[in-house]
Amino acid sequence: MTTQEEARQSAAWLENANNGEGPTPNGYIERTDFDAIVAAVTRREAAQIDIDLAVAQAREKGASWRQIGDALGITRQGAHERYATV
Repeated sequence: MTTQEEARQSAAWLENANNGEGPTPNGYIERTDFDAIVAAVTRREAAQIDIDLAVAQAREKGASWRQIGDALGITRQGAHERYATV
């Protein structure tokens, strides 16, 4: 299930909880705020895909894990642990 599908399900739950009266939360979230969060998560996931591809391309061209880690702002070891299987 994609994030957008999950977001649609969550939105439907929000609208239909408590017999259509919505959830009984400690606070309240406007639909526009909810949609903004979902959009931001979607952009974050797209950015992560771009990063994964860029790292894979850099490795194919011979970049070291230290160079990749520096570009990502993490350690060589952190870059290797995160992206060695991508």
